[in-house]
This record gives sequence, C-alpha cells and structure tokens, in this order.
Amino acid sequence: MARDLTVGQFLPGHAIMHRLDPRTKILLTFFFIIQVFLAKSTVSLCFLIILLFLFIFFARLSAGKVFRAVRPMIPVIVFTALINIFYVPGDSVLHFAFLHITKQGLFTGFTLFVRLTVLIVGCSLITYTTSLNALAAGLEQLLSPLAHLRVPVSELSMTLTITLRFLPSLSDEFEQIVDAQKSRGAFFDQGSPIRRIKSYFPVLIPLFMSAFRRAFELANAIECRCYHGGKGRTKMNTLHFAGRDIAAFLVFTALFFLTIIFNFI
Repeated sequence: MARDLTVGQFLPGHAIMHRLDPRTKILLTFFFIIQVFLAKSTVSLCFLIILLFLFIFFARLSAGKVFRAVRPMIPVIVFTALINIFYVPGDSVLHFAFLHITKQGLFTGFTLFVRLTVLIVGCSLITYTTSLNALAAGLEQLLSPLAHLRVPVSELSMTLTITLRFLPSLSDEFEQIVDAQKSRGAFFDQGSPIRRIKSYFPVLIPLFMSAFRRAFELANAIECRCYHGGKGRTKMNTLHFAGRDIAAFLVFTALFFLTIIFNFI
C-alpha cells in the first residue's frame, strides 16, 4: 500500500495545467472542493467525473498513475460509504437482522463514494503538476495578507513543503523496513486482520526513529543557514498572472455554475 502513495510527487511537463500560476491552481483546487460537495444529483456527479478526466487530459498525465492516489484510501472510502448505506433511513430494500438497507442509503453511499474519489484524485493533480517550491511560493503569497496579523506565513508554507517532500521518502523507507523484516522471517499477510495489523508494530518503531532523525538533521540544516522566516528575504522567481490564468478562472467559474444548475435536472 505504501508504494501507492503518490502525494507530493511532481511530474514535470509542459501541459496547460503545468504552466498555470501556482496561485491559480491553489484557488481552483479550493473551489473544486466546494464544487464536489455542492454536487447532489446524479447528473451533476457524472458531470464532475467528466470534468476530472478532462483535467487529467489537459495535464497530459496517465489516468492509471493519477488514480493510484486513491488506492491507499479505498478502505476508508468503502467503510464510509457502507455506514451511509446501512444507517440512512428511507424506503426499505433489504432487511436482515440489524442490517437495514434503503434506497436513500444506497444513493447516499454511492454519491459519497464518487465524491471522495473525485476529491482525492482532483486534489492530487495540483502536486502532480506543481513543484513543491512553486506550491510553497504560491501559498505564501496567497496568505501574505495574514502576515499583518502576525501569522507566520513563511513558516507555514515551508512546513507544508517539507511535509509533502518527505511523504514519498517515508513511504519508501517503510517499504525498505518491511522488506528487511520479511528477509528475517517476518510475515505480514497471514492470520486474522487484527494479527496482520499487530505484525506491523515492529515496523513503526524504526520508522519513527528514522523520521525523528531526519527531522533533527533538517532542523540543524535550517539553523546553520540562519533561517528566521521570510522577513527581509527576496524571491529568486517572482510569480505573475498571465492570460491563461484569467482564462482558467473564467472557464472554471462557468463550470462551477453548471454543476449547480445540473443539481436541478
């Protein structure tokens, strides 16, 4: 499962989505999240799925590569959908013991499954098409008005960048520790689900030790470079909105209102 972790990975390219300003992509991702939760009808959900594949096409990415971001979250998504299937009241479809399935529950579970899947895949596109440095710079400039309220904007953006940067590294290290344990006779795929979960406990200790060691080394490196936030620092690359960014905002605004209109169909 750790091999499927794709959060934080950047795939360089020259597609339209790669060339958008990072601030544009951050804002559009935020509005896309709102758009996903505003979709309530089957037509609007289908429209969101079509939009998602269009975004993948304009990003010039492989659909299989992008949908790998969902695989680690499938158990959580399925569990959440099942809860809604069994506990939403309405017109009964199946009743067995304490299990009570309704038409409304099936629809709610299906829509929730689609929403969460579209949400995870759509949000992963921003890391696929934006480097971490550009993402941090865009986030810092968007939050810059909060600096007047003494909010540590630079530190927050740097923390986000470091978090996304080391997620794939921790994933790779997790796989290395698991392989090392298997070579010593450990088994992770035998027994009951509870036993399988317990078998990963010996992996967590060296993983946490490695994470703390990386954090300590990174803190020393930052301190040696005399980093004290963004005050007085200049930018090597400044961000500028282009015509394609304005066009992206206009197109996405139209798509946003179309999603609302499709709720009434």
